[in-house]
Amino acid sequence: MYKKIILNLAFLFCLQRIVIAQNNNSPYSMYGIGDIEQSNFDRTSGMGHAGMALFSNRFLNNSNAASLANLDDYFFNFEMDARLKLVTYSGNPISSASGQSSDMQIKKVSIAMKVKPKWGVSIGLLPYSNSNYSFYDTKNLVGNNLSLPAYYEGSGSINNFYIATGYKVSKNLSVGLQASYLFGQLNQTETLATGNGVDSSLITSRKVIISAPLFKPSFQYTAKINYKWRLFLGGTATIKSTISPNYDLSVTYGNSTVSTNNDFKSKDIILPAQYSGSIAARLKDKYTFAVDYSFQNWSDQNYKGISYQLINSKKIALGFEVADKKTFKDLTFEKQFFQTGVFVNNSYLQLNGQQIGSYGATLGYGTNFLRSNLSLQVSLEAGRRGTVTQGLIEETYGQLNFIFSYRDFWFVKIKRFD
Repeated sequence: MYKKIILNLAFLFCLQRIVIAQNNNSPYSMYGIGDIEQSNFDRTSGMGHAGMALFSNRFLNNSNAASLANLDDYFFNFEMDARLKLVTYSGNPISSASGQSSDMQIKKVSIAMKVKPKWGVSIGLLPYSNSNYSFYDTKNLVGNNLSLPAYYEGSGSINNFYIATGYKVSKNLSVGLQASYLFGQLNQTETLATGNGVDSSLITSRKVIISAPLFKPSFQYTAKINYKWRLFLGGTATIKSTISPNYDLSVTYGNSTVSTNNDFKSKDIILPAQYSGSIAARLKDKYTFAVDYSFQNWSDQNYKGISYQLINSKKIALGFEVADKKTFKDLTFEKQFFQTGVFVNNSYLQLNGQQIGSYGATLGYGTNFLRSNLSLQVSLEAGRRGTVTQGLIEETYGQLNFIFSYRDFWFVKIKRFD
């Protein structure tokens, strides 16, 4: 049994690195540490990403480690997520040739199990942020009034490898901790056309190598209000972390190398503390309403450039779910569920005086197959990000999310009677 689980986990981690296509561009991802992922790729995806206070006996809630304490005993769980995303761009800087992009990736692999009746653990790999952009612009030279045509290109990502644990302190209260290791590389290239031809281009390439720990304690509390209603509360606090990145820098002019400087360090990047809270209510064990709010203080970092700066980020999400449950011999089984939700997110980036925000709506559906250990969740999200004012770009996107779940017996001691 142990060998089977280890082999499956190794396979899923390798599969997560396979990118079917990676073509979604966003000029906003060139700032800071890139676009920070807003989805947890779990059951909350169809509820506008709201539901941090909720838990399930067979689905993972990656936003709150405390939920692991409520998984079924004697089972281990695998989950894998795939996402298809389509983006349309609008605004004055956009040409017809660069007006759309598409992307399909494996986004998450996770495994979880109950070690003891009150203690659950999970291990997995998630995206933390990504950077992928390419565009033409002009660059003003310092000290004179000259400007040169410039081409900017970037790629890379920061990954989140985590180990999480949740423990049931009492009947109503669970606590958890997610310990993460962030790692990845961001590649940035600037090409200045100083004359005619490739031989007269000044190219500056920089690789930013990132690694840092991240810790997120959490809790969940539930209580029955009356025979119809149940209340859920949840909260997390991601602890402030410092990233000391290494940079590989090279500057070339035509076919000649002007300068190279490998493995030098620059200013540390501070990931500020993030606080999130959630409240949910369930009616007749069927209808669930949830509201989530999160806040992260980026302004204190005083990270800014000529036309941009990092400011405080905020997000609010509202979700609703209807569950179809069947009862068989005093056992309740969830056959399927339907979800919807909305969210508004103000990101940590302010560009040309405009805070880059997004908003969207989601629909979700999930089913547990009666004659197998498989479950499937599907969510559809549509939204907009950015603005066309101040010469900026607006991104209209749609994405389809698939979560494949599998569970089986973990380890059960069998009593023998001679």
